[in-house]
Amino acid sequence: MNNTVTLIGRLGEKPVCRTLNDGARLATLSLATDDGYKGRDGEWVKRTTWHRITVWGDKRVDYIEKNYGKGDLIQFMGQLRYSQSERDGVKYHNAELTGSTSLLAQAHHDGQSEPKAAAKSKRAKRDEPRTDLDDEIPF
Repeated sequence: MNNTVTLIGRLGEKPVCRTLNDGARLATLSLATDDGYKGRDGEWVKRTTWHRITVWGDKRVDYIEKNYGKGDLIQFMGQLRYSQSERDGVKYHNAELTGSTSLLAQAHHDGQSEPKAAAKSKRAKRDEPRTDLDDEIPF
């Protein structure tokens, strides 16, 4: 039997990172995934699902705190855990995703992901005329 979840989506906000009383570090992320279907009218209907993710561990949380931001594309791999709680006589059933993440692309203010921005920068440098050539060409 296996309890494995893999999600790829975008962060809805900057992750919340904190240290508990016992010194353990955790990060809470809000991840959006999209899918869709064709409605009865034949139009494509987009559906967004929000996932609450918890990542534990000093090094992982430090990395998330320094590098992750709203809109970043991440991959999550972990487990699905269920819990119950009661508040004001009402029972709540909670689902939580616990595991690790990988940063796939960072969002920028211009809306381009980091790999696309880096490629654009490389093309711009390649297309610039070279000025470091020696003026005395032997042929």
